[in-house]
Amino acid sequence: MNKSIFKNYANYYNFLYQDKPYKKEAEFVYKWANKPKRILELGIGTGQHAKYWCKNSQITAIDNSKEMLKNAYQHPNIKYFLHSIENLNDFIYPLSDCAVALFNVMGYCLLEETLPYLPLTKDGYFIFDIWDASKFKKQPPQVKVKYFDMGYRVSIPHQISKRLLEIDFIIVDFNKIKVFERHLIQGYFREDIKQLCRLHNYKIADIKPTKTWNCWYKIQKIR
Repeated sequence: MNKSIFKNYANYYNFLYQDKPYKKEAEFVYKWANKPKRILELGIGTGQHAKYWCKNSQITAIDNSKEMLKNAYQHPNIKYFLHSIENLNDFIYPLSDCAVALFNVMGYCLLEETLPYLPLTKDGYFIFDIWDASKFKKQPPQVKVKYFDMGYRVSIPHQISKRLLEIDFIIVDFNKIKVFERHLIQGYFREDIKQLCRLHNYKIADIKPTKTWNCWYKIQKIR
């Protein structure tokens, strides 16, 4: 993940997503993963899911953005690390019962560079939500404007390939400060996930599609 991504965006992140149902999603993931005691969260951002898990679980949290971590929720059961998801093999993390990557974090990385290095116990789960690339044609990307307390954000998407989108984010706050970031985000076909699981000793335990591009996967380490 490019280190410059979210550098300025991070200052507005909690305001932009204050209406996101973090609590509902966190409870869903916790139950879906059979109430894990040790969780590794990839791309934790500002820790808005972990704030609900940390009451009952130990959280190891990594993110590539120091700006995000500076604004993150603090709790004794959450240990934050500034580190790249693509370089999991460069750092020794404690074994976890479950790894999670939420809010399309894996769209910014490559699953094939992540799955081999997840520090999971045998039969441990990896739960993530990604964009279903098969829906890009059915629901083509569109320009969107989102208003929030401090201003507004414009999202301008361009489809680069059948799996890859380039999205220009423009944020304008009420002080007339303008922030621009360009994000490259990868979608996956279901067959992509199946093939990667076969290659890296996982199996698909469950899939929960949605009406939007988002699709939730629970995969399990088999050895």
